[in-house]
Amino acid sequence: MNRPYTSKELEQLLQDANARAHKGRLNRLQVLVSEGDQDPAPIPSLAVAYFEEARLCWVDGAFVATIVMSQLAFEEALRAHYRMWHGVRGKIDSGKEVSDAGFAELVDQSKNDGWILPEEAEALHRLRKDYRNPYVHSKDIPGRPDFFTQTLKIFAPEILRTGVEEEARESITLLVSLLPRICRRLWGIE
Repeated sequence: MNRPYTSKELEQLLQDANARAHKGRLNRLQVLVSEGDQDPAPIPSLAVAYFEEARLCWVDGAFVATIVMSQLAFEEALRAHYRMWHGVRGKIDSGKEVSDAGFAELVDQSKNDGWILPEEAEALHRLRKDYRNPYVHSKDIPGRPDFFTQTLKIFAPEILRTGVEEEARESITLLVSLLPRICRRLWGIE
């Protein structure tokens, strides 16, 4: 049985981890500052919470969480917009209630309604299909990334020449640059 750590030992473990991670966190924070839209935007409260968590996950190096939280921030911003327009039980064009519509349906509806541009919709679908889905739906389906591919992206990206950090960087860059712009448009400011 392992002996419990003393408070001093735990503090040293934290200091060691912080020292190892500092350079990476600093570089990732620079991405947020350089890529982010610095104009304040009216982002719905739950979407703001997801937005901030995605940013924290990115800076701390929680790359899968960065991807998932980025997608959730976009989804909640679009859902909040349609709740306002159609009501919580209101329906979008697919016939689904706003609360039951998936991210893909909300993106398509927003594009059809002119709230997001076709290239923005394409980027959001790429975020969903290529980055988020393989981690959230890690089933072994032919033609889709399997658990082994996802594992390599996390632990051995050099084998694939790409990895979860690059996917998270694309996701967070999309989030901090596009979400404020979309929200300003949704709320009639842009």
